Amino acid sequence: MLNDVKWVQACRKAADWREAVAIAVDPLIVYGSAQAAYLEGVITNTLAWGPYYVVAPGIALPHARPEQGAIHNQIAVTTLQQPVTFGHEDCDPVWLLIALSATDAERHIATIQRISQWLGDDAFIAALRQAKDDRALFQLLKQSFIRSE
Repeated sequence: MLNDVKWVQACRKAADWREAVAIAVDPLIVYGSAQAAYLEGVITNTLAWGPYYVVAPGIALPHARPEQGAIHNQIAVTTLQQPVTFGHEDCDPVWLLIALSATDAERHIATIQRISQWLGDDAFIAALRQAKDDRALFQLLKQSFIRSE
């Protein structure tokens, strides 16, 4: 799933949650894992249900339903230079976004389980936050994915 540096973005700038989500979802759209409408799906769902994908302090997993434009199963990882507010009382502000595209519920759950392994590792999360460029971020994630397989 994280087989190329194109799926990671370190130290990006976002003015607000919408821009952060757009940046995070962009690789999924650009590289063909989601249709352009997928971003609108995430935004529409956020406006309807709130930031349901903010899962831990500083961490969001923006995603939409498969029928909202998912083409392939993929994740894209983005860190922000400055955290942004999503409107989540307990977990704002967010600095790490793991955008995911899943074509069915089974794949969605499997991907979330793999990501949850990362979230339980405080040292790993701290290392992600310290990664200053895309290559450094990619190397950390690649090593983690290899260990979890």
